[in-house]
Amino acid sequence: MIMSEEQKPKKTVEELETALAACEKMRDEYLDGWKRAKADFVNYQKDEAARAETLAKFANEVILSDLLHVLDSFDLGLATVDEKDPARKGMELIRGQLEEALRRHGVERVQVKPGDAFDPARHEAVGEAVSGVPPGAIAEEMGAGYLLHGKLVRPVRVKLSKGQ
Repeated sequence: MIMSEEQKPKKTVEELETALAACEKMRDEYLDGWKRAKADFVNYQKDEAARAETLAKFANEVILSDLLHVLDSFDLGLATVDEKDPARKGMELIRGQLEEALRRHGVERVQVKPGDAFDPARHEAVGEAVSGVPPGAIAEEMGAGYLLHGKLVRPVRVKLSKGQ
């Protein structure tokens, strides 16, 4: 049987195999690129979820910081009210409620005591005092410091010891 020009194969088997190998290589490159893009997108979603969680956790920082000033005002007010004054009990109850509300939202007071080492990341030195604790250690707390979910919102104001 004699084939006409139109019926004769235009490409040889080797040429077709070469073309097929090139297509398979291109397919593999596209598939690898798609897999990388998919993994990048999954990582992006995880990063955005973590960022949103952090944003939600610390979004109230400014409001909570303002409420700490109210708590300080309660402390100042309690310091001026006599122990026997009936208003003192009410002020202490309201102060306790405010402190509990702050605690429920992740606010905690930074605890310090005389003799603790001074940590500039958590403490603010506002003066020096003669004390029985070693020089450079905390002698006295002057103002409360607070953390919000472990992040320092306000440092503890302290006096450092000069020694005896």
